[in-house]
Amino acid sequence: MKRHAYLILAHTNPGQLRKLLMLLDDPRNDIFVHIDRKAGFDGRALEGACSSSRVEVLNNRISVRWGGVSIMKCELALLREATRAGQYDYYHLLSGMDLPIKDQDTIHRFFDANRGKEFIDFWEMRPDILDRAQWYTPFPEMERNFLFHAINKGCRNIQKALGRRINTDIGIEYGSQWFSITDGMARYVTYRESELEEIFGHTIICDEFFMSTAVWGSPFRQNIWEPSHDRAVCGNMRLIDWSRGGNIRHPWTFRIDDMDMLMSSPMLWARKFDERADNDIIDTICHRLKPEIFHDTGKAGTGNRSRNIQ
Repeated sequence: MKRHAYLILAHTNPGQLRKLLMLLDDPRNDIFVHIDRKAGFDGRALEGACSSSRVEVLNNRISVRWGGVSIMKCELALLREATRAGQYDYYHLLSGMDLPIKDQDTIHRFFDANRGKEFIDFWEMRPDILDRAQWYTPFPEMERNFLFHAINKGCRNIQKALGRRINTDIGIEYGSQWFSITDGMARYVTYRESELEEIFGHTIICDEFFMSTAVWGSPFRQNIWEPSHDRAVCGNMRLIDWSRGGNIRHPWTFRIDDMDMLMSSPMLWARKFDERADNDIIDTICHRLKPEIFHDTGKAGTGNRSRNIQ
């Protein structure tokens, strides 16, 4: 039986996160979760969510900050734990605010048909984007703090005046942080964990660089899946609407009015959803994909296979 590992970055909405796990619950899947250290809940909130999948909640919780290296460290930690736990055909990175929009049989059939392909969405590099990875930033975790942002900016201005860049010998690639990669690619990345942290440890928003750069510079580059000319299909099979988000850094939060569009999409997962903005869309998807479980969500998920790991 081919097995998949789901890697989940969670920071809020434990009830919504439980529903995500319940949708992923399948004997062919194991689930690895990192909960932001700043979150007001821990792994106990997920107990009983799954009856078929093993759920591993990382004990070493990292405090994640926007634009910081902490996001990359969380992703690498999830990959490290999953590759230690076993050998999976695919490793899928999701946010705790994502949902599948296809059932597990459909998802597994898709990856069976495309076995060996790497699913990652590359974006067009612009000079201002490349700057994020080529100017040394002393405090990338504090980029949103007024004082530290000023220090970071001053440091970058000095480097610009001197013409001294970093990572000029690295073929930097730019793309979505969300991926579905093979076991070989996952182990290739984890083997180079310290190297990636050295390269991107003082860059901005490195989660949009490190995996795309690793894949492109690896022997697995030839296995990158290329979507059809259909504009509705992207390289990582995630439906993300950047056009309505109102901010270039934030995608649209789906509402119930988006249900038909979501269900007709060829994508496998979608982001993002937020129960505080519209819980109806989340429950409707749950009922659509697993009616046998979500006909009474109050009684769903009575199993207990969740445990913490170091």
